[in-house]
Amino acid sequence: MQRFDQVLTRIENVLAASALGLATIIAIVAVLLRYGLGIFLFWSEEAIIYLIIYSTFLGAVITLRHNEHVNVDIFGAFLRARGKRAFAVLGAAITVVYLVAIGTYAWLLLFEPFSTATITPSLKLPLWVVEAAVPIGFTLMLLRALEILVRTARGTEAFAEGHRSILEVEADAAGVDRRDVERTRAEPDDPPDARPGDREEDDR
Repeated sequence: MQRFDQVLTRIENVLAASALGLATIIAIVAVLLRYGLGIFLFWSEEAIIYLIIYSTFLGAVITLRHNEHVNVDIFGAFLRARGKRAFAVLGAAITVVYLVAIGTYAWLLLFEPFSTATITPSLKLPLWVVEAAVPIGFTLMLLRALEILVRTARGTEAFAEGHRSILEVEADAAGVDRRDVERTRAEPDDPPDARPGDREEDDR
């Protein structure tokens, strides 16, 4: 399960960061060319919109991984540990069923005549290329939801990253020491013992 989580996390991070990063690069280049050289990239606005659509659906998967989707837990306060676990399993199962249903229709949408015959105005791409953001995002979210369901059913931590900060999680995924990242966030004039990473080392 841990290996599955690592592979899926890397796929989610790479795809989401690539989409958002490419949109940012295109936007910067388009502005520089327009105001610096008078060159207008007619396709840039359309490309940026499509890339942001992809980053939105891919980002929803990462949000699920961090357990940051809107969640109103009303009944949990009235249940004991076993009841909370059963209720969490039920909620995860409903999420899986929902993602399977919507994801199936999202994939079927790509093969509709409207999706295959329609061409985007500027990039001249088939419409299904843009629509693919939905089934890809829902498929990745389904895999993540299945992992959460299995973890919950086993009684282990449902969200492997739920008790850790985003900084810790993303630092581990990038292969960076979290303390090195925290040192860069310290003020230059701070004494060494006031830096977050150094305080943790002293406590240990």
